[in-house]
Amino acid sequence: MLQALRDKLRCKEIWVKGAYKYRNHDEDLPTNFEENRIQHYKALNKPMDVEALISKFQEEMLGTLNKLNQRIPNNSKVRITSKGSKGWISLSPSEPQLEPQIIIKLKTEIARLWPMTNLLDILKEADLQLSFTDYFKTMAAHEHLD
Repeated sequence: MLQALRDKLRCKEIWVKGAYKYRNHDEDLPTNFEENRIQHYKALNKPMDVEALISKFQEEMLGTLNKLNQRIPNNSKVRITSKGSKGWISLSPSEPQLEPQIIIKLKTEIARLWPMTNLLDILKEADLQLSFTDYFKTMAAHEHLD
């Protein structure tokens, strides 16, 4: 139940009265939105015609899916198989990437300033102060597609 509540709060299906982050999404629109709809759409560079916008997105999606369909058969890291009666996409692991130079420099500088401090400890301390991991999506949460 808490998972469902969290999901609905995040996509603003429900809101918390008096809250800022989880407020009523209707409050996000300018109060004069309807009177100035044309100007707002122009500022966002969006068409007034919903069907035109949907058609544009559909064309982009179709083009991207066509590229994907053309490239998958030639990609040695992707295999399309079946698992039981369902389709299954299997990905081969890629070679590990080289560590970015900025990370190497950061580790070197931290080791110079605080030789006995582990980077993981710094990350934990930063999270305790900033709570940035609250914005990460857990790997345990998943959606089962039938």
